[in-house]
Amino acid sequence: MRSPMVRGLVGSVVVALASLVTSVVPPSSWVAALPITGDLRHSLPGRMVGLTFMVAGLGLMAWAWLTVGRQVMTGQRAPLLRMAAYWSAPLLLIPPLFSRDAWSYAAQGALVAEGYNPYDVGPGVLSGHIVEAVDPMWMQTPAPYGPLPLAYGGLVAHLTMDPYLLMLAHRLLAVLGIVLIAWAVPRLATACRVDPTFATWLVVLNPMLITHGIGAAHNDVLMLGLASSAFALALTGRWGTAAVVAGAAAAVKLPGGLVVIAIAAVMSPLAGRALRFASLVIAGAVSVLTLVTIGELTGVGSGWMGALDVPGLVRSPFSIANLIGMAASGVLQWLGDDSAAQQALQIVRLVGMVVAVSLIAALSLRSSIHHAARAVGIALLAVVLLGPSAHDWYFLWCLPFLAVARPGRRLITTMTAVSLIFTIAAPLNSSLRGATIPILTTTALVIASVLPLLNHLRTLHPARKVATAEVPPSSPVTAG
Repeated sequence: MRSPMVRGLVGSVVVALASLVTSVVPPSSWVAALPITGDLRHSLPGRMVGLTFMVAGLGLMAWAWLTVGRQVMTGQRAPLLRMAAYWSAPLLLIPPLFSRDAWSYAAQGALVAEGYNPYDVGPGVLSGHIVEAVDPMWMQTPAPYGPLPLAYGGLVAHLTMDPYLLMLAHRLLAVLGIVLIAWAVPRLATACRVDPTFATWLVVLNPMLITHGIGAAHNDVLMLGLASSAFALALTGRWGTAAVVAGAAAAVKLPGGLVVIAIAAVMSPLAGRALRFASLVIAGAVSVLTLVTIGELTGVGSGWMGALDVPGLVRSPFSIANLIGMAASGVLQWLGDDSAAQQALQIVRLVGMVVAVSLIAALSLRSSIHHAARAVGIALLAVVLLGPSAHDWYFLWCLPFLAVARPGRRLITTMTAVSLIFTIAAPLNSSLRGATIPILTTTALVIASVLPLLNHLRTLHPARKVATAEVPPSSPVTAG
């Protein structure tokens, strides 16, 4: 356990075993019928044992990650990609962690295979094992995702309707996303004159990315991998290809298309605002054309634009717009104006999106490469904080871009602290909805695990910048 490689691997194995007790699974799946963990999941004491081991395993992974970070920042070399592979391996076949979204992905793919339009109907039109683990909140709602994962899910559903196998198929997309991130981040770091080893540690080895990405199988990771790769491709001078890949990122989830801000900056790094705006229009047009083409070629279409408000059904506390809107709604309701109280949240959310769009427009005219990386990171963060819905894993969206934007000590400490907290607190998810005792107990365990690790953040020092020239747009970027 002295070796962070071993410590992180042990933590990942503990998380994997605990998931057999804590994760929501279809009652017909093999997980529910396991002899020991299957019995534990059906009793409150058993589930509490599982949650305890889950938090302990996540704490071990976070501790190992911090240890490696101190080594990297003092100039020691570490096999970061090998560590990421070892820590990820135990999570490949387990049930989805922390969230039931992967079961919704499986059901939406089944909708496509059965000839339904997933942008018109929800999984509730299906029956049988495929909908057993879908969150009831999403049974009647259309899919808010782009055509790429839905078409992929439909293809796999033509081969099998087993929800567990369909979930594993979507986890492969998350693995692909992490591979793309691991390819792109060192190249982006080198171009921005940031230590690529530090950036790889902060992003690729991050336990938040591993557990929420591979463990929970969120398609956000594929979106992020495509967006990061689009930026890296633009740095090699292949701007057209980069814009197409950006369109593919938007075809997973729409915020991925914001990487066109960086592509436009690379296309005209020293140009004035007029030429920069023209570059942005060209890159954006190619990306939108790619997005529409993917929808048409896959047969899924572009009806998902009308379902983008579906995630807003969850009043997430991570969204500033939600917090202000719910506070205003509560005050108006207390004053007796129920009609205004119902409208307050929607109005505040609309104002939040207007502010976010205005900020994105201002960021689109930044100049140098590392400023472009920071602009994309801030733009994605604005969408998370000011948008109608936000989940803890949404904060992964901005991580690769802020990590390569020459972050100072304060930003490094903030990103590390957020990653630690959202890793260890991940079990406090919707699957615990209404379960008072598990919520209180898990919260106590999370606090007891997080506080000692946050105390170690003082030992982290800013990453050393690489003494390399900024990579011109026409030159290939090395792996670093």
